[in-house]
Amino acid sequence: MILQSTVIAFSLSSDAFAASIAKGARFTNLSWSRSVCIALGFGFLEALAPLFGYLLGQQFSSVIADVDHWIALILLGVLGGRMVWRSYHADDEEGSASAPGWGAVFVTALGTSVDATIVGVTLALVSDNIPLTLFLIGVVTFVMTLIGLRLGGIIGARVGKWAEFLGGLGLAAIGLNIFVTHTML
Repeated sequence: MILQSTVIAFSLSSDAFAASIAKGARFTNLSWSRSVCIALGFGFLEALAPLFGYLLGQQFSSVIADVDHWIALILLGVLGGRMVWRSYHADDEEGSASAPGWGAVFVTALGTSVDATIVGVTLALVSDNIPLTLFLIGVVTFVMTLIGLRLGGIIGARVGKWAEFLGGLGLAAIGLNIFVTHTML
């Protein structure tokens, strides 16, 4: 369970990492305090989103218990595929400024957290340690975002595309693992 939660956390943090690398590459003079605040926002939203999805999933888990493995396979497979696709088709819509505005940071963090809501729905179907998973998602996203912001100017946006690509593969692999595990039992 810890391994699966860790893979989920790194997979979900990959698009936050990719976005933070792009922001770091675009805004090379971010202060440490601004970087920490941005990373805290990303980590908080990324951990809150699956909780919302989990609560929704709890409401419907008894109704869909017989097909939960199919739901996990489809949701995580589509989400992972979307992340892989975006890694090849990402665009940067930032304007010219010395630091991203708080509105842009919030929208970006919210956008990278949408997939975490979907993962939260599947957590209700297959997980029994939600607090650990949410904690790991928040901490890993905070760390990955902070690293991405600080290194973005050095390593550039190309590494962010690879992070999102690998994160997408990770989520699709988790969906496949859930499906295989449930159908083999």
